[in-house]
Amino acid sequence: MSRKLTFDTWLFSTAMLILVVGLVMIYSASAMIATQRFGHGPYYFLMRQLAFLIVGGGAMLFLMHLNPAMLENRRVVYGSLAVVALGLIVALFQSPINGTHRWIQLPWFQLQPSEFAKPAIILFIASFLSRRDERINDLTTTLLPLGFVLALVAGLVLLGRDFGTAMTLIIVAAGMIFVAGVSWRYVALIGAAFVPLAGYFAVSAAYRRERLLTFLNPEADPLGKGFHAMQSLIAIGTGGFQGLGIGNGRQKLFFLPEPHTDFIFAIICEELGFLGALGLLAALVLLVWRGLRVARYSQDRFAFYAAIGCTLMIAIQALINVSVVLCLLPTKGLPLPLVSYGGSSLIASLMAVGLLLNFSQQSG
Repeated sequence: MSRKLTFDTWLFSTAMLILVVGLVMIYSASAMIATQRFGHGPYYFLMRQLAFLIVGGGAMLFLMHLNPAMLENRRVVYGSLAVVALGLIVALFQSPINGTHRWIQLPWFQLQPSEFAKPAIILFIASFLSRRDERINDLTTTLLPLGFVLALVAGLVLLGRDFGTAMTLIIVAAGMIFVAGVSWRYVALIGAAFVPLAGYFAVSAAYRRERLLTFLNPEADPLGKGFHAMQSLIAIGTGGFQGLGIGNGRQKLFFLPEPHTDFIFAIICEELGFLGALGLLAALVLLVWRGLRVARYSQDRFAFYAAIGCTLMIAIQALINVSVVLCLLPTKGLPLPLVSYGGSSLIASLMAVGLLLNFSQQSG
């Protein structure tokens, strides 16, 4: 396979820019919390994120220079999926954190295997579809096996009470299968089955019902269940057009819970204003566009499907996170890719970027 001498520099530069913005805002949002609530120095969360960045950057560079044939190797694909599934099972037997079983407790940090399920399932589906391009509409040899593996992984994630990540996996997989050319008949059948099933799971657990009801009317309990939503909107409104300036935000001062993780976009809106938030969104859109461009000019079907999957993974998470912060969706617990604090999320996102950079080296 012929290859370019260099990777997509626009994609790389945009990802690095988003990372820098994330580091700055993590420090701004977490310095006071790290000092007052956790008794650490103001740089605690920043230094931990930098450590995760080193690990994630190493994974990105490794994947970026790996022979694409290795990524498609069945031993690698199925081995990665098996390791992730094992991690999801182990997480179910860990002590719950905030009522969920998403993390594996390790000596120095917590590992969230559901984050690594995203790149693993993307590689599996890309490998599977590339070998069955001519039989995409074969129910018994293509669609049912795909559905079984996806249901198994998403089901394990859902058992850990991570509805948002399970939905993300399903949407990414559906997007990859759709671009493979699946028949509209199957699209309609899957949609007819999936929508009521998703609705059932959305209301089957008490905490998910509460989130949905709170989303519909957060003003009904502004100091209780609607506290997250109301404080997020206050931060966004306070920022105005130009923002209060980096470090000058007020909602991070024990008003908005965990402002350096899932709701960091609210702090960005408050401190950088509409202009800063729009600039970050523009960078994310540019990253997604470069990812789609990588898929467009891929020279083999595996790279095409994998690039689509990695791009959807970043785009869907960003869309859901921003929508939650703007109170357009119920709270999901999904981080903003490359921006929010969190080791597993950062490493998984950098792995996706590394895969895109790898595929971008193929001749267009």
